[in-house]
Amino acid sequence: LTILGILIAIMSNAQQMPQYTQYMLNQFAINPAVAGTKECLNIKLGYRAQWVGFEGAPRTAFVNINGIIPIKRPRNHRTKHGVGVLAETDGMGPLSRTSLYLAYAFHTQVARKYNLAFGVFAGFHQFRFDRSKVTLSNADDPIIAGSRNAFVLPDIIPGLWFYSDNFYAGLSWRNLLRNDFKVVGDASRFTHHFLLTAGRKWEAAGDWSFIPNGMLKIAPLSPPALDLNVLVDYRNTIAFGLSYRNVDALAGVVRLNFLKYFTVGYSFDLTTSRIRYGSSNTHEVIIGIYSCPINGGNTFECPTFN
Repeated sequence: LTILGILIAIMSNAQQMPQYTQYMLNQFAINPAVAGTKECLNIKLGYRAQWVGFEGAPRTAFVNINGIIPIKRPRNHRTKHGVGVLAETDGMGPLSRTSLYLAYAFHTQVARKYNLAFGVFAGFHQFRFDRSKVTLSNADDPIIAGSRNAFVLPDIIPGLWFYSDNFYAGLSWRNLLRNDFKVVGDASRFTHHFLLTAGRKWEAAGDWSFIPNGMLKIAPLSPPALDLNVLVDYRNTIAFGLSYRNVDALAGVVRLNFLKYFTVGYSFDLTTSRIRYGSSNTHEVIIGIYSCPINGGNTFECPTFN
């Protein structure tokens, strides 16, 4: 029950949503306004094994797809519409969650090289409690016996995205509805999560580029979490970099574009929090598929860097 209580506390007050090290390669997973940013269809698949070797540690898998709504003769060339779908599954100890969202985003040009997008995710969570993963001294414990095996809750996530060909900044608001839920023991309530992201691409001498990125995560009752990352890119073919998360880990990231339409990213987190005594690393893999090719090996034909 002590272990279960710790897991419930973590789920209730801190990591109520999936965490990604490669957020800079998978922005649509955290902000619906990204839908339609690129002119091509964008598909991402990924898996994250957090705190490998730690029993009951988080495991996350996802698939998402987004693109623009094709309009043959748009009345206003300064605007466009994006749509997308996001599916995630996230498990931690005896608790697991499956989410499905539909996304819509409206993009408008606000300056010669800058655009602003407003987006929203609308969908639901299905939460499950697996009693078979709980070991009790009293098999008839009334708290466990009275727990719910599964329940479904609606969810809405709004977002903003300001971007150009070499810059982006975004804000998303997760758990907008703050649904009440009860799995084991007393009822709990989801807390708001605010995610602020930003990044810029600087061209260096030759075919090299430097891409610093950052993400600030704010949730009541939890310390702010800051992710900082710097990628070094060569001809938009291979990139590598380092990440720092102030409350948890140091990470190495590598991304490879291949066969014109594909990209794969891998990150390795070295745990720095007290969890390191039970597990010292986290692995994350992301695969991207694009409907537009890499142009001459230098850059995607689609606007906005990844």
